[in-house]
Amino acid sequence: SRLATLALISVPYVGIGALIRYCQKTDGVGLDDEMEITPLQRKAMWVHFGYFVGIPILIEAFPDAPGLDILIGSMPTGPSNVFYQMICLASENFFVTSTSLGMLLMQKSVPRWAMMTPIAQLAWNLKNHVAWFFMSGTFAPEGPLYFALLDMALIWPICGVYAYNFLYAKKDEKKE
Repeated sequence: SRLATLALISVPYVGIGALIRYCQKTDGVGLDDEMEITPLQRKAMWVHFGYFVGIPILIEAFPDAPGLDILIGSMPTGPSNVFYQMICLASENFFVTSTSLGMLLMQKSVPRWAMMTPIAQLAWNLKNHVAWFFMSGTFAPEGPLYFALLDMALIWPICGVYAYNFLYAKKDEKKE
C-alpha cells in the first residue's frame, strides 16, 4: 500500500536528519570537522566503490544477464519507457555514489559532511533490504528478492564501518 511505502521510505530521511542533528548538537562531531579516513574505512570504501562502479554497466547493458531472474525476479515481458527510465535512474544513483567514493578515496582526510553521500546511499539501501526481503510479502510483487541476502552480506559491514568512523573518527586538525 502507499501508506506502507511512505512509512518505509521515511526511515532513511529521518535517519539522515537525525545524524545531521546529532552532529549539530554533539561537541567534537561537527559536520565541518576534518576526519581521518582510517585503513578499515578505506577498505570498506574500496569494496563499496568496486561494487557500485560496475552496476550501471550491468543494469543498462545486460539487464537480461543469465541468473539475474533467479536473484531479483523476472524481466517485464514488454519493457516500456517507464521501465527504461527506471533503469537509467538506478544507474545514475550507482554512478553518482561511485564517483563520490572515488573522489573520497583520493583523500587522507575529509570533512565529516563529505561522507553523507555514501551514508545516505547506505541508508536507502538498508530500507531496500527491508522491502526486498524482510517485508517482501508487502512490497515485492514476486516474493523475496534473494539478491538481498548477498547485498546484505556486503552492505551491512560497510554500513557498520562507515557509521563507526563517522561518529568516532579522529579529528584531523590540519589537512595535509
